[in-house]
Amino acid sequence: MVGMSLAMIAVALGIIYLFETGLPMPAPLIFLIFAVLFILGTTFFEGRGAVHPWSLIGGAASSIAVTFIVTSITGGILYAATGGLSAIPVGTILYSLSACMIVSMVTLKFASYKLQYT
Repeated sequence: MVGMSLAMIAVALGIIYLFETGLPMPAPLIFLIFAVLFILGTTFFEGRGAVHPWSLIGGAASSIAVTFIVTSITGGILYAATGGLSAIPVGTILYSLSACMIVSMVTLKFASYKLQYT
């Protein structure tokens, strides 16, 4: 739970980093991550029985989402490493961490329920 909440905070800080300084990694590397995830996602959805055009759409949607998350986490780590956290009060960071812990707990419980009864 704590790891998931730290990842959520890193994504939020990464979005701040994206708006303030731009991409945290070279664009060709981001496109390579997208391509690998697109292939893996399409194969995953085809293995689950999705028909051809829908497996491509599912692979594209999932790879866009995961690529955004990876890019944002990288930006969040860079934002924290370059001193961006000094502008944010400690209380705000603690509130964010506790809220993200609650959200991650609810998400994990919901996901385990859906996986158990589906």
